[in-house]
Amino acid sequence: MTQQRFEQIYAEHREAVRAYVRRRAPDVVVDDVVSETFLVCLRRIDQVPLEPLPWLYSVAWKTLANERRKQARVANNHALSVAAPGPVGDGVLAKAFNALSERDREVLRLVAWEGLSLTDAATVLGCSGVACRVRYHRAKSRLASRLEAAESIKPQPKEVTR
Repeated sequence: MTQQRFEQIYAEHREAVRAYVRRRAPDVVVDDVVSETFLVCLRRIDQVPLEPLPWLYSVAWKTLANERRKQARVANNHALSVAAPGPVGDGVLAKAFNALSERDREVLRLVAWEGLSLTDAATVLGCSGVACRVRYHRAKSRLASRLEAAESIKPQPKEVTR
């Protein structure tokens, strides 16, 4: 029964977990992080909730954090950086988004990119639903402020007089 449940979870959520990791890490570590995430799932199959995707995202997030810490300990200059991929773009929205803290970016990613409810995002972030709602509201406000600031410094088109 547990093997069957694991296989079902893996089949249903493998691509979502891969996409989640791919948006947060370089390609060279994606397979390792996804594999480790599902290894944890198999080991803890009795603890996996009925809706496993937020739980899997949480495991993947923690696995990525472990990779970052491991790489930080490596003294070699050629060590792999597992920081989040570079900027998501070079437009006004991308610049405003990239100027946010990682904490703000992650709650916005979970809701906007991963399509999670705030309750499920709270599961991934390891906080209460109320705390997640507050984080999300504050992150949206900070993003809006950065967008407004960017718009206010944007050069306005000159009026043509004839």
